[in-house]
Formats: sequence, C-alpha cells, structure tokens
Amino acid sequence: MPNMEPGFTSEHRSLLIEFKRAEIILFGETIQEKFGLNSPVYLDLREKLYDRVDLLWSTGGAFFRKIDSLADPDSSQVVIGVPDTATPLALSTVLYSWKQRANTPMHYLLLRKEGKSYGSAPPSHVIGKKNCKDCEYNLIDDVVASGRSKWKAIQRLKKEGIAVQRIIAFFDRQQGGSELLEQEGYPVHSVFKLLDVVTFYLEEGLVNEAQHREICAFVQSRRFDRTLWED
Repeated sequence: MPNMEPGFTSEHRSLLIEFKRAEIILFGETIQEKFGLNSPVYLDLREKLYDRVDLLWSTGGAFFRKIDSLADPDSSQVVIGVPDTATPLALSTVLYSWKQRANTPMHYLLLRKEGKSYGSAPPSHVIGKKNCKDCEYNLIDDVVASGRSKWKAIQRLKKEGIAVQRIIAFFDRQQGGSELLEQEGYPVHSVFKLLDVVTFYLEEGLVNEAQHREICAFVQSRRFDRTLWED
C-alpha cells in the first residue's frame, strides 16, 4: 500500500481538490460512460482543464516550480510540450515564469507533430529557441503511462539537433512508462504520482476504500512494455 502521507504542499492540495471538483480527475463508472474506457481512474488535462483558465495557469505554475527545482541555475531553461496535449501546458509554464521573474523567464519551443517547410528550407518540427548551447531542454506532458508519446517526441527533437535533459509529466500513472524512458537515458520527473494522489483523496474523503483498492490493484497489474512504442 502506498505511503498514507503523500506530503503535498498546500498549493498541491488545493490544486488536487479543484481538479476533482472540475472533473479533471474522474473515477468509476463515469469513465466508461464518457470515454468507453475500462479504467477506474482517468486524468483529463485537456478539455476540462481548458474550461478553467485559473487551473491551466496553476498547472503552468506547478510545472514551473518543478523545473526550477531541477534546473542548473547557470543554464537557461527551454520548455517543450509533447504535441498536442502539452503544447498549451508548456506555454502556460513559460508565461508563468515570465510573471515570476520577467528578467530571466523560461523559453518556449513549439514542437509540431508534422514537419513544415518555408521556401527552400528543409522541413522542421520546431519553432523557437533551437540552437542554444547554454540551455537545458525540458520536455513536458500531461501524463506518462507507456512513455510512447514522449519517446516519439524525443526522436523528432533529435533530428532537429535538440537533446532533451529531462522529462516532466504532470501525472505519473506508475505503470512502467517512466522506467522505460529512464532505461533509454532520459530522467523522468513528475509533479504528482497517481497512487499518492489517490491516497490523498482517500484521506480527504473524496474516494472510498473500495475505489482506492481498485485503483492500486489496476496500476500494479497493468504494466506497459517497450513493444507499445513500435509503430
């Protein structure tokens, strides 16, 4: 059983409570009804998050603080979102950094799913701070599950000459994806781990014991492997 004291900050706790109220985190039969998925938990940092601009801003703030805690203080930080879900999350993170420290904000790099060319230039997948010797490149995403979308994004960035220093997911579903990416040499960090979140909700009375047990069993029994990365 996970540690019954996740140790979240007050900001983390407030954000998780608002996520539950906004149905950004869903549990139970609602998931099957809305999405047709046989999962006891669903993390929707897409449509529901964009209905709450205040929570999108707070999500950017959480990413900013996480990156700031990991960053080399002598390096500039570039934030890249895995397309398309994390593209607005990366932009929110950079804007939040500008609000916090306008003189040394983080930089934004847009990663496309498809390359685009202008004039005679070869197709490119990126727009933004590309050739920066003193930069650390942070690849962020809403969730890490199998790790496949992160791996594909890293391969596109490699072709552009960009080396990713670290990966940050807002939620780590703890189903093997982080370990697979780390085996390939890419450190993975998260703002929240799923089982800690569910334990926090149990403590707050926002899920019951049966839901907590079901989600813990689901996470432990549904592990991803690298074969899912293959096209």
